[in-house]
Amino acid sequence: MFDYAVVGGGIGGVLASALLSHVGKEVILFEALDYLGGCAGTFKKKDFYYNAGAATFVGAEEHMPVGKIAKYLGVDLPIKPIDPALVFYVDGKPINRWKEPEKALEEIKTAFPGIDHGSFWKRVYQVSSSMWNMWCDSLPYPSFITPIKSFLNHPKDFLSTFFCNFFSAKRVAKIYLGSFNSDYELFLSHHTLITAQAFLEDVPFSVASLGFTYPNLTNYYVVGGMGKLLESFAEKVKHVSMKTRVKAIRKKSWGFILETNRGNYEAKRVILNTTIWKAGDLIEELKDFSQRAKRRYSNLWGAFTIYMTVEGEIPKGFAHHHLILLKEPIPYTGSKSLFVSISEEQDPMLSKNNTRSITVSTHTRLELWEGLSKEEYAEKKEKATEYCLKILQEYLPFLGNLKKIQVLSGTPRTFERYTGRYRGSVGGIPITKDNFPFGYPSPLTPVEGVYLVGDTVFPGQGWPGVSMGVINLLKFIERDVKVC
Repeated sequence: MFDYAVVGGGIGGVLASALLSHVGKEVILFEALDYLGGCAGTFKKKDFYYNAGAATFVGAEEHMPVGKIAKYLGVDLPIKPIDPALVFYVDGKPINRWKEPEKALEEIKTAFPGIDHGSFWKRVYQVSSSMWNMWCDSLPYPSFITPIKSFLNHPKDFLSTFFCNFFSAKRVAKIYLGSFNSDYELFLSHHTLITAQAFLEDVPFSVASLGFTYPNLTNYYVVGGMGKLLESFAEKVKHVSMKTRVKAIRKKSWGFILETNRGNYEAKRVILNTTIWKAGDLIEELKDFSQRAKRRYSNLWGAFTIYMTVEGEIPKGFAHHHLILLKEPIPYTGSKSLFVSISEEQDPMLSKNNTRSITVSTHTRLELWEGLSKEEYAEKKEKATEYCLKILQEYLPFLGNLKKIQVLSGTPRTFERYTGRYRGSVGGIPITKDNFPFGYPSPLTPVEGVYLVGDTVFPGQGWPGVSMGVINLLKFIERDVKVC
């Protein structure tokens, strides 16, 4: 009998398991794959390793969510700071997103002349700083008590940001910048797209400010791939059962029985590191809960991803991450951007024997890959790969001189097959004005003793958001977990 069974070894599942184990709970973590992280992990294919998604990592400073958890657990993370965080390409011109705000602003002024940027970015930094100051008091879960707590503990920060939750980032940008051209809007919109899964006109200014300034946080390269980061936390968990698929969870008076491909297990409580849309597939009592979520949160993104191993010389000092913005949508995906992540030359796993691992990803609408015959799907996948590689070589011409040892492509159908994500969606629920803050799902479910973590519960996205969600939940259900 375990105190907790955690289903799913993504970011949320691993962090929840590690924290609960740290305070003396008997925990078992189940992961269906042979690696941790799912679409945020690192997988192996024919002796080569790849990060499954865009491999950016922030939030490891001591006052930030991941940093607080790492310090609390005594975990040394396999990371090293990078600057710039990434390089944007707008109309073919590179824009380095430096950490230092003044240096970053000068780069933006050069790229978009004739605009008074100063007052807008000053306000962005103010709101972003205030939002981060309040994050520990924005928990334990989204409720109408939360604003009162935030106001009492951080009155100036609260007043500085409160109304920013009700105005779109585009509206605020127009107030400060006046009219701005389509290139600048494209630039700003893709900050919000990669951090909040929505465009400028849909994201509240408060959330957008965090997206605009995430390059100004300390960004890190994860040595050995994102999976190593998960493994460093998972070392704190005594019972980790890999290649174990949970098929059903049965509620009993004393707790739960978990039926898996390796036998049955018993636990007093269950934490699901799955999406709200899939929870009902495991627990009969959550079927209606998941069906309602499917109707309420239907505007989702998938990813089309290319994984490459290349051999040859990459220019010294070349940035790890690049975001190429395009005038026209990429055929077969509908996206106007390509995110490129390149492994470090000395990485012991991702860059063996003078090779580099490259992950190229772009947003795609899920319906574009649904309802296709086997032949139609294969043809579309091949053409999308060819088109993206052509763009990649146009913007990063040195890639044409590199030997391609392996090229793989993944679609939403691929993510659904391997990671079990609903319809192959990635990135979670868009953080739009309609959803944030009180429309975003809570980690609490209608079934007592069953909880959710991951990018589909408050407050969402990436390592900072998911780790906040874990703290969010555990502060509520386990008083001994005192991360902040």
